[in-house]
Amino acid sequence: MDFLDKLKQAIDAEYEAAIFYGQLKKATKDPLYQEFIEHAREDEKKHFQLFQQLYHKLTGSYYENKKNKKEFKTFQEGIEMALKDELEAGELYRDMLFEMPTNDAYYPLFVAMTDEMEHATRFAAIYGSLK
Repeated sequence: MDFLDKLKQAIDAEYEAAIFYGQLKKATKDPLYQEFIEHAREDEKKHFQLFQQLYHKLTGSYYENKKNKKEFKTFQEGIEMALKDELEAGELYRDMLFEMPTNDAYYPLFVAMTDEMEHATRFAAIYGSLK
């Protein structure tokens, strides 16, 4: 998979995460959990925009992202999914940093990578308190 394919994957994942976190936030009444989830949701929307801008710089057009939706049965299941997704995204963005076709990719990838690690920490805290 080349850099542009990974960038498309990232755009799809960021869009999906923003929608998913909106649903996940509604699945809890705990204000701290809601705050953590909303923080991640806002970051995912920012990443989506940054990656779309990067895609446009590289190709001259915007990517028509897939509109996938994640489903979960319980709040705990949703948190587990979020935690796994955040860890995988952080690894993807780290790997993409080594394949950058242009220095324009550094800022969005670095921001997204570090934000994903922060989100993973927040979701791990929620997950640990649910056990």
